[in-house]
Amino acid sequence: MTLQWIAIILGALATAGGLVGVLRPELIKRFAELFPRSTVPAWILTALCCWLGAKEALGMNMGFLDAYKKYIYILSPVVFFACVVYIKELLAPRALGGFLLLIAVPILKTASTSGAPLFQIMSAVVYLWIVYGLVLLMSPWWFRKTYEPFMNNASLLKAAALAKTALGLVLLLLGLFVY
Repeated sequence: MTLQWIAIILGALATAGGLVGVLRPELIKRFAELFPRSTVPAWILTALCCWLGAKEALGMNMGFLDAYKKYIYILSPVVFFACVVYIKELLAPRALGGFLLLIAVPILKTASTSGAPLFQIMSAVVYLWIVYGLVLLMSPWWFRKTYEPFMNNASLLKAAALAKTALGLVLLLLGLFVY
């Protein structure tokens, strides 16, 4: 996928999410309230993490372990099964953190090799979500702690939603006209 399409997709998602926050803040509040203990999003995000992890592992140079790469196709579903069965605290924020870390790899790879002007904007956005992904992976309770101030203050929630919409529009415009 090209940097142009990545910027368009991320811009459209951010714009849509920001507009939902501006127009229907009660939906965002409900989502933030339910998400931390939801098992379905945790399982979906864990499955995506296993798939992305397997994809990255298959693309890596592992030296003498390259001969064992064929077992990644077996290990990935086993890891998913083990995660959903044996991790008692498989929380959706922790799985989201892992997903943010894993999805950043191909985006940063594409951005750094694109040679496009202003690719640093996309890289900066991705590095910010890497930091957030690390925080969520290590301490999933930060999800609730991060969103609490926004849930308790309507004007702060609206300002954050407007900022997200603006960032989404910037990424959309970069994808349409620059990249």
